[in-house]
Amino acid sequence: MLTKLRVKNFKAWGEELWESGVELAPITLFLGPNSAGKTSLLQVPLLLKQTFTSPDPSLDLNLGGQPTDLVDLGTFESLIHGNDTKRELGIGIALDLVGRGRKSLEYEATFTGSGLAASLQRVDFRENGRSVIARRQDKDFVLETGEGARIPGRFQQSRSSAFHGKGARQVDLQSLFAQFEAVARVATYQSSLAVFRRSIETLAYLGPLRDAPARSYLWTGARPGDLGTRGERAVAALLASLDEVEDGHGAVLVENVSRWMKNLGIADELVIERHGRSRYHELLVVNEGRKTNIMDVGFGISQVLPMLVLSHFVPQGTTIVAEQPELHLHPRAQVGLAELMVEVARTRKVQFLCETHSEHLFRRLQTLISEEKLSHEECRLYFVDRNDEGKTELTKLEVDAYGRVKNWPKDFFGDSIGETERQTRKMMERLARDRGKR
Repeated sequence: MLTKLRVKNFKAWGEELWESGVELAPITLFLGPNSAGKTSLLQVPLLLKQTFTSPDPSLDLNLGGQPTDLVDLGTFESLIHGNDTKRELGIGIALDLVGRGRKSLEYEATFTGSGLAASLQRVDFRENGRSVIARRQDKDFVLETGEGARIPGRFQQSRSSAFHGKGARQVDLQSLFAQFEAVARVATYQSSLAVFRRSIETLAYLGPLRDAPARSYLWTGARPGDLGTRGERAVAALLASLDEVEDGHGAVLVENVSRWMKNLGIADELVIERHGRSRYHELLVVNEGRKTNIMDVGFGISQVLPMLVLSHFVPQGTTIVAEQPELHLHPRAQVGLAELMVEVARTRKVQFLCETHSEHLFRRLQTLISEEKLSHEECRLYFVDRNDEGKTELTKLEVDAYGRVKNWPKDFFGDSIGETERQTRKMMERLARDRGKR
């Protein structure tokens, strides 16, 4: 599970989150007005993932721009805080491994740039606080332990994580650890770094825009590796699950999605029917025994479908990064999303990092805490806004064991109480005025 994000001079953020970082939990929500800086924080693990998996190993940081990229951050100049290319960019991620003992892994990297591309300057990888550090020296890198012990030789790097000895065979950080650590620590570091990279590379991302529904879907028989940033392969995942009949588990995904559609109050059931012997299939929503094509029901059903599928499709222990999971949903269904996250986080150990504008989702989390169905330690709630000077600020909401927020931000979800007071006052004034006209 990811436990902390750190950024320095990243878009709207200066250096205020570099030392302290942003603590993460099984369920973490970022709330606040538009263009305040919420999405930027979610882009940190996505940026690192697309760098680790980039087909171009020479990129120090893959800022995006290709169809397969998760985020497109433009150039170093457009990414760096205040567009000041003299500043240093920093990104960091920490995660905890729970298995045979608990292990804390941290990755921290800093970059400079002259305008277009980012140039790696330093990587610090820590396991339980013990570091291996790569520092740029001219065009190459030198490596050392956190205690200052130098590793002989000079190295070149790729994808901000693998290093190559000059004139020698390619080695990555796992192999480099073996050059200066005892045999017992070598195996630990090798497995730890592999798990760290795998954890980042297997992040699932659902963006703020979803594909529109279709009247029928062509399935070629292949099981998708992911659902796509718009959820465009969600139906393919459902179809593949129906075809996987080994051990009687083939329909579990469809069953779980149907169950949560009913829990959200948007349908009684989801049914998939094949068009004769063709490869085309139809998604049918069942309400009160009547089947209706997904194209002919409320748009919100198709928009929440990828979130429901993704929650049960990803492997256990995956981190899901989602923007506006409540997109086009009725308030009652938005409430149900909170319950979905809690169930999946607990039963499947899936972590949710979400940017949302949903007061209903937030309020239900408060209620679940008060009902003791969710510990206030299992979620982190943040409010992002700009202060009077226009500087982006992050406020960690202090939620007690009864779900109460101790530091409620001003105009958190607008001024609902104030609007009620103003409407009541104007109503009373008009009633008095109308009575005077009689």
